[in-house]
Amino acid sequence: MPIIDRYTLQPSPFIVVDGRDQETANLQLQLAPDADSGNVSGSVRLPDGTAISLATVMLFSSNGQPFEHNNSNPAGLFIFPRVPVGSYFITASEPTLLTPVRIPISVSRNATTTVNITMQTDPDGQKNALYGIIQNSTGTPVNDATVELFQEVNSTLQMVGIVSSNGDGQYLFAALEDATYVIRASKAGFLPNQSAPVSISGREFSPLNINLSADPDANTGTISGFITDSIGGQAIPNAIVALYLINNGNELVTDITKTNAGGFYMFGDLTAGTYRVKASVQVQE
Repeated sequence: MPIIDRYTLQPSPFIVVDGRDQETANLQLQLAPDADSGNVSGSVRLPDGTAISLATVMLFSSNGQPFEHNNSNPAGLFIFPRVPVGSYFITASEPTLLTPVRIPISVSRNATTTVNITMQTDPDGQKNALYGIIQNSTGTPVNDATVELFQEVNSTLQMVGIVSSNGDGQYLFAALEDATYVIRASKAGFLPNQSAPVSISGREFSPLNINLSADPDANTGTISGFITDSIGGQAIPNAIVALYLINNGNELVTDITKTNAGGFYMFGDLTAGTYRVKASVQVQE
């Protein structure tokens, strides 16, 4: 049977005895509170038995809510005293280690429940991360921007990741090898932008914000197409293509271009209006 307090330990005042003095010390003991609780103790170790110091040990209630947390000592030991009787879950966390699946335990009255937690090394525990915010020129976060991650390899950029910014403009790339990286961000209505190269190593978590400027031609249109021979349908390269703006019945040439080798042409940055395209092939004889 465990030893428990029936009454709480009560001290007397200081008693000075001088010579043959005969002093009296009467004490009134208070009943100890009903100890409807127990203790939870144990250790946190690696698979080879190495103690893990200062691991955060977390105790959860039976419905999964955090109840209490503590740290392991240099020997990897921990204790939760006076835990109310009931069912709990327990686990631990420590940087560079994987958090184990929560272990179910039961706490009994005036008893100690012992549980040993084994933690595995995180294979990505020593890797790096890049994170930041995509924002416009006024500092407002840009939601759903495309964020690309490029790694510098032999003076060339290789794309190694692509994510989207969240509602707060935030992005995150984790588990990155030691290397030099570039972040590029883009979204319709903005001009794309990219960061300067940044080198990370040794479990470094580096912030990198990207500003996107509004595209002044974002609210414009395009007209494009192919110029082909009406008989054989062959593409006509180097055809002259003129763009006319219709204004009060008048046709005003606003741009001229040529088709490419595939007979394709395109006019961009067009403001709202009515247009006409005319094409021909001219040669000098």
